[in-house]
Amino acid sequence: MKRGIIIACLIGLVAGLTAQAQETNTPPKPPPGNRGGGNRPMMDNLIMPRVLDELALTADQKTKYDALEKDFKSEVAKVREANNGDMQKGRQAMRDLRKSYQDKVRAFLTDEQKAKLDKAQERARAMMRGGSGGPGGQQPSPPPPPPPADK
Repeated sequence: MKRGIIIACLIGLVAGLTAQAQETNTPPKPPPGNRGGGNRPMMDNLIMPRVLDELALTADQKTKYDALEKDFKSEVAKVREANNGDMQKGRQAMRDLRKSYQDKVRAFLTDEQKAKLDKAQERARAMMRGGSGGPGGQQPSPPPPPPPADK
């Protein structure tokens, strides 16, 4: 009888540990703002947080930016809803929307901040194109061979 109780306790212990181990090995959930965005978690942000830090917005600028970003996120949700979450269909609408809101942000930036924003956007475009072995995985193409010499 004692053996039966000990075996039942051990089975219960092993089953409990197995269930707990399976719980801790579940893959992490995607962040809330990354619904259907594929590998682009920052698509919901008007300007990437890292770039915002570089811009060093004043308190007044930050208030204006926060209001614009709130409106932008609302518009993004509408575009997603209109396209049933398929951003391939709404890609151009998203580009136009982002551009119009970034133009509104530019309206209250200083010239120095605008230059920093332009530089950050150019870096992002270069990364998207895959230049210099970036995320696109493409290396710059070698220069074309020289034309044959005439004899």
